[in-house]
Amino acid sequence: MTLAEKLRKLRTDKGMSLDDVADKAKISKTYLWELERDTTGAKKPSADVLLRIANALSTTLAVLLSLETVQVEDRPVELPPSLRDFQTRMSKQKTPLSREDLRDLAVMKFRGAQPQTADEWHQLYLFLMNTVRRRDK
Repeated sequence: MTLAEKLRKLRTDKGMSLDDVADKAKISKTYLWELERDTTGAKKPSADVLLRIANALSTTLAVLLSLETVQVEDRPVELPPSLRDFQTRMSKQKTPLSREDLRDLAVMKFRGAQPQTADEWHQLYLFLMNTVRRRDK
């Protein structure tokens, strides 16, 4: 399915008008209309525009772009000692981490490795939180 087809299908399945999605995504109705009719793939929206459209449609980029996804199993995750230290630090600062934040951090790896100290976990956490805040604005 092309991006144009996927956009139109997601929008109509949710009962949203072009105006609804364009307003929520903060893009012009004309541009959204053009994207929905671009069956040749000539239009190349930026990642930012695609993310805003996906958010407006309450979906993910993976769904919007028809990318393969995997289901992460819901199982207990062991917290490394340095992450437990970071958890304690945040609690002492009266900003405890949520269970979801802990789980997400515990499974995060870059090139097969994880942060090794509470300071490194803190830097990663602040970076991720700052990124999410920017995206939510």
